[in-house]
Amino acid sequence: MNTYKTYMARQEVSPDFHARLLALEAPKQKKMGGVYMKFGALAACAALIFGLGSGWWDPAAPAATSPVAVSDGSGPEDILAVEPTLAPDESTTDPAATPKDGFLIYSPAAGDRLNFYSIPALNFQEGMNEVAASIALPDGSFFVELTLADLQKIFWGSQGKPADLGPDTDLPWVLGWDGYTVRAGATYDGTGGLWMLTVYGSKGLDTFELQVSPGRLPPQCLVDPDGESVDVNGVEVTSYYHVYDRNGDGLTDYVCTSEFMVDGYGYRFRSAHSDAGEGEEKAAERAKFFHACFVMRAAQWTDSRCYFDHIAHNDNIPVWEEASFDTLAQARERADFASYLPQTAPVNWSEFYGRLSYQKENYNYLFVRWSKGYDNVEIDVHLPEGDSADYYHDQLVDVSVPESYDWRLYDGPISDTVPEEYRMAFYKPAFRAEDMSLEVVKARMNDHDTGGEICHFYVLHDNGTVVGYDCSGINAQQVWALVEATLG
Repeated sequence: MNTYKTYMARQEVSPDFHARLLALEAPKQKKMGGVYMKFGALAACAALIFGLGSGWWDPAAPAATSPVAVSDGSGPEDILAVEPTLAPDESTTDPAATPKDGFLIYSPAAGDRLNFYSIPALNFQEGMNEVAASIALPDGSFFVELTLADLQKIFWGSQGKPADLGPDTDLPWVLGWDGYTVRAGATYDGTGGLWMLTVYGSKGLDTFELQVSPGRLPPQCLVDPDGESVDVNGVEVTSYYHVYDRNGDGLTDYVCTSEFMVDGYGYRFRSAHSDAGEGEEKAAERAKFFHACFVMRAAQWTDSRCYFDHIAHNDNIPVWEEASFDTLAQARERADFASYLPQTAPVNWSEFYGRLSYQKENYNYLFVRWSKGYDNVEIDVHLPEGDSADYYHDQLVDVSVPESYDWRLYDGPISDTVPEEYRMAFYKPAFRAEDMSLEVVKARMNDHDTGGEICHFYVLHDNGTVVGYDCSGINAQQVWALVEATLG
């Protein structure tokens, strides 16, 4: 589980994740209410929209180097969204166990029983996302997977599942989660306080995500200004929806979102349903009804609202450190990192930033950057810590296969020109230290859209240390000088 915790502990998008997004095939445009939803190069914060931000999009994603900068320069009319396919291969029937791939929920279908209840009439406005400023987890944050028993307490109270319920009921039937495979986790800040609960579920093509934060609505990198509020038993609920093909499979998806504050906790619930042939009207109504059932259970029923005391605080806080540096000399004082940093600044640029992030058994990295206008020279050094380096092995390329890393062989976007078998690692591949050379660096140089050249790659050293290079505004010889000095 350390790899899941590593990612959630530092929810800050790495260049690799950005590369994976860029390598995805661009879904077709869908027209909604006379406005075309544009897709293409996705901003880094797309990871946080639906599912990917839950920590399960890539089990071995690394800690990254800087807070998510939420902007792609394309304007507020763009919806930036991409979702994972959660396809668990195993489940668990032990409610106290932490499953590897989630747990399958058994709750008898609602059927006609819902006819006895007053379903809230939510005002779903057709929305349009606008980009917010930025989002990053608090220093020292860590992620803990939750069990089915934890979820049962959330929805039934401190005693958990009522004793008079049979084994065919895992969660309240009114949720409509029967048959969904669910994963749940809690992200805590560096003091052990709950920062956000996340529950993600999937059933065929349909998915949902629940986020809950104490004292405020859960943070997000995209905001929707078009939602309208209704009163649900004294709780103000704001709802909106989007209609588009969210994953390029040719099916229309209906994504509903509701936000509200109740009992001191902020909720954001998203449910997404695909029209797989039932017709547009029925698919839309199914999406909204599923969504309204959760709002009814969490906001409308005052005698059975959610319970969070058992996860509100976690005393098992990993040792952690966050430190910033104003100069390269300060960064080099960290002896374990010094041999992977240049002895002097590689460029005569005045803007410098450095940061160290450490969490025991999860990650240990130091990042430095020199900036000038649109150009940056960035070096991030990841020392082995827990499983934190495993991800980079997936990026390793064979230096004898230039098709897997040589930009000079291609002319155009990665998704259009690079063969599929090399596409996911191409943006920022990893090379073994013994394979590095000036010629390899030259192969990684590519035209920068603001002039000059740019390159991205990792170097994996024999001791497990991984050094990432993201450089623009300097040439291949200057980049090679940075790498060569670390090879010993």
